[in-house]
Amino acid sequence: MEPIDIVRLEEAVVVFYRSTSQEQAHLHEWLTKVQLSAQAWQFSWQLMQLGKSQEAQFFGAITLHSKLMKFWHEVPAENRDELKQKILETIIQFAGGPKLVLNRLCIALSAYIVHMLNDWPTAIEDVINTFQNQQIPNVTKEMQLWIMLEVLQAIPEEMQAIYTSVKRSTLRGEVAKRAPLVMETTETYLQIQLDREWDADAYGNMTKAVKCASTWVKNIGFSIENCQNITALLLKMVNKCYWPCVQDPDGDGCMSADENDLAEVCLKTLLYIIIQPDCHLYPITASILIKMFLDSLCDITKMEWKPDNNNEDIVSSIYTLFVSAVERHSTLLLTGITTSDPELSSLCSRLVNEILQCTDKPGIYPVEESCSSMALGFWYLLQDEVFAIAYEAERFKCWEYIRPLYAHLTRILVRKAEQPDENSIDKWTSDDLETFRCYRQDISDTFMYCYEVLRNDILDILSTVLDETIAQLQTNPTLWTKLEACIYAFQSVAEHFDGDETKQIPKLMRVLNEIPYEKMNEKLLGTALETVGSYCQWLKDNPIYIPSAIQLLVRGLSSPMSAQATLGLKELCRDCQLQMKPYAEFLLNECQAALTSGQMKNSDCVRLMFSIGKLMSLLTSDKIPSYLDIIVSPCFEELTAICQAETKTPQARIRTIFRLNMISTLFSSLNTDLDDDDQIEDLQNVQPVLIVMQKTMPIFRRIAELWVEELDVLETACSALKHAIVNLKSSFKPMLQDLCYFIVAIFQTRCCAPTLEISKTAIVIFYKDEGCKSLMQRLLVEFVSHSFKLFESTPENGFSNIAETIEMFYACLLQIVKKIPQSLDDKAIAYDRLIFYALKAMTLPENGPIRTSIQFLSHFVMQSRNYPQMTVAVLTAGEEILKTAVVCVACVTPRQQVEKFADIFLSVNKKYPAELAIWLRNIMLQSPNFPTNLVDEAEKSRFITQIIREKVNKRLLQQHITEFAIKARGLSDKFQ
Repeated sequence: MEPIDIVRLEEAVVVFYRSTSQEQAHLHEWLTKVQLSAQAWQFSWQLMQLGKSQEAQFFGAITLHSKLMKFWHEVPAENRDELKQKILETIIQFAGGPKLVLNRLCIALSAYIVHMLNDWPTAIEDVINTFQNQQIPNVTKEMQLWIMLEVLQAIPEEMQAIYTSVKRSTLRGEVAKRAPLVMETTETYLQIQLDREWDADAYGNMTKAVKCASTWVKNIGFSIENCQNITALLLKMVNKCYWPCVQDPDGDGCMSADENDLAEVCLKTLLYIIIQPDCHLYPITASILIKMFLDSLCDITKMEWKPDNNNEDIVSSIYTLFVSAVERHSTLLLTGITTSDPELSSLCSRLVNEILQCTDKPGIYPVEESCSSMALGFWYLLQDEVFAIAYEAERFKCWEYIRPLYAHLTRILVRKAEQPDENSIDKWTSDDLETFRCYRQDISDTFMYCYEVLRNDILDILSTVLDETIAQLQTNPTLWTKLEACIYAFQSVAEHFDGDETKQIPKLMRVLNEIPYEKMNEKLLGTALETVGSYCQWLKDNPIYIPSAIQLLVRGLSSPMSAQATLGLKELCRDCQLQMKPYAEFLLNECQAALTSGQMKNSDCVRLMFSIGKLMSLLTSDKIPSYLDIIVSPCFEELTAICQAETKTPQARIRTIFRLNMISTLFSSLNTDLDDDDQIEDLQNVQPVLIVMQKTMPIFRRIAELWVEELDVLETACSALKHAIVNLKSSFKPMLQDLCYFIVAIFQTRCCAPTLEISKTAIVIFYKDEGCKSLMQRLLVEFVSHSFKLFESTPENGFSNIAETIEMFYACLLQIVKKIPQSLDDKAIAYDRLIFYALKAMTLPENGPIRTSIQFLSHFVMQSRNYPQMTVAVLTAGEEILKTAVVCVACVTPRQQVEKFADIFLSVNKKYPAELAIWLRNIMLQSPNFPTNLVDEAEKSRFITQIIREKVNKRLLQQHITEFAIKARGLSDKFQ
């Protein structure tokens, strides 16, 4: 072709675009030849120079695009980078318009990108980064976004249209690799827009963004497994287009052209998503999306279901979407129907649908809505019923049907678990907050039911929600509630996952440590801290994540969420103690700093001492004393000061209990004798708790003297000493004498449950030690004699007032008679009184004394044949024991407790069978109306026979006792 005159060409272009169709036909052939010529690479740029007519500029742009699309082979490899720069520069040149030219240039860049995917693999990323991050000076943010969307939208179409030597399937595969990035980019933008007010200018880019997503889904495909977020966004946009106009009291209820266009393209995109060629491979996700459609759009169709509706276009598009979805997923629809009755099937499907909508009720419960809580129980019932189906095929069908429902439900529950934000919390009363707390616990339980259906897939769903939330937070850091709710969901299912899960939980751990908590509501940090604690078993198997967990927990110690931090740290130190060894000193220093800060509540300080004990146990013996001095000494210093001042004010009492609780908690966890192969060094050294006890035992005695009338103080002091004994075991022996002085000092003033329990603990642990036996025997005698003094001083009708002490007394004796029965073979112990008060306890209305006294007597009888004095005691009191037991069964003891007496009858029958027969006949048959006048002689004889016959079968004996109790109480008619 001869050289082209640029002036003539420009004139021809202007004439072409401004002339009639007949003149255009004549010019079209020539202009087409011009475009096909090699010279087009040059004149296209000349036509796009500033100052040229808009027609010329447009023709230059479409020529460039045509050349890129059809004649890429004409571009030398060494000139391709220059071509890219030229295209970009020209795009920037036309950023101010005309848009017609700019649009074609953007499409030209898209064609260039498709050709260059191998040589410029980051092309799409670079375009997004350049325009989304506004790196082009003197071009508005909205225009840069417009350019980016134009380029991205054109790529799938150019992929199908360009002339290339690359196989179309290969090219399609390369483009498809970029689909997630493009979809994420459009999703992020749309999410931002959803959170804003829309003006007339906003619709253009929003429509373009949706069209971009639509084009990629339609021409490239985007697995519907990854389309839940874009679907949710598009449905929200449809609703935002629709409802403001129809609800405007000053409007005509008709959507504007912009609203209509945006809603229509949104619905068309949804259609492309749900009818993709391979979407039948993902029935679960497809059903989730279809359900999302119904939930979001049914109200619109209902609102518009009227004559002369104002928004026929959107209704039409919605029904098109519904129909297309049903057609494409007819198999899924049939799978969801588990019955041959079509009406029942329809009813069940609609019921499930309605309940799902109820669960998804907009607003926060209970202030903004009040019905969603009533649906939560259904989700337990549904999965429970499905898994209870006997026939495997039917069960499997049902399970397949409910999976998408529960996947959708999981996402709904994350939203419903969101707490009120700072803008709405003022509307909440304390009752509202408590109701919501219970509601969130119900949601947590429902997450567990979702796990039962979804298993490990629930982590993938929650991970997707987490990604969405983080994306939102990057643009609006105040939207913390969804992130908190998502983390709460992860926490709810934590117990189901062990160390083998290595995909989503590591991601969660990284996210928890990267959140800028200082910029967000403190509740978010609290939930994150609790979640770390809930995954401690997982951390034990994945110790590489422990440092980040520690970092977060330490951060929480100095925050208003210290309670959650101490809880999380306690769980970490308990479950992962050995794995914590490298971080023990660092954590101890942080714990000490937290304790001295004065910012933590007393309960948090007490809880933190557990972790301190576990961490201190990991240190070598030479390092422990300094930490004991720093952390524990302040406790004893304050206790000493209170005792010296003999201050008995309420505040002093509270501080005493607080400090004793700290010490008690430390004693429960501080033990350097770790039961593991990876034991720490210097195990032969003295246990640190013993070092503390040796220095502080006098303080315990002074506390007992000062606070002997305050049961809660004594209980706390005894608890501390008990933990020390249990912890140290044989190492505690040097302190036994002081402990006995402490106990007896309290006994001399009062006998109470805490002192009884610590006495029993010491006796059981040390009695078998020959060096301690004598001391423990004396302590046991004191234990019994001081208890008797209390019982003797109690009025006949006042034993219920000391029921707790009686219960503890016989509970302790039960342990003693089971583990060291020889200790009771002592003339100083009055067996008659021991049995007498046990029988007294059996007749009380309180369950505790009944239970422990029966168990003690049963074991006492079982052991008695081995010790002559105990044998005499049973032979002497045997008849009275049985008489009391029969009376209790017949009319005294609450009916729900009568089965417990089977233990007494069995033990006597095993060790004293001959005596049992005589005793029972003497008791039952010599008194006409014994135990009540409602049982005759035949019934009593039958009961005696049943008792004597059953020497082993406890269950059958309990049945006989229950039947006798019913007869003796005149309840036979009621239970027939």
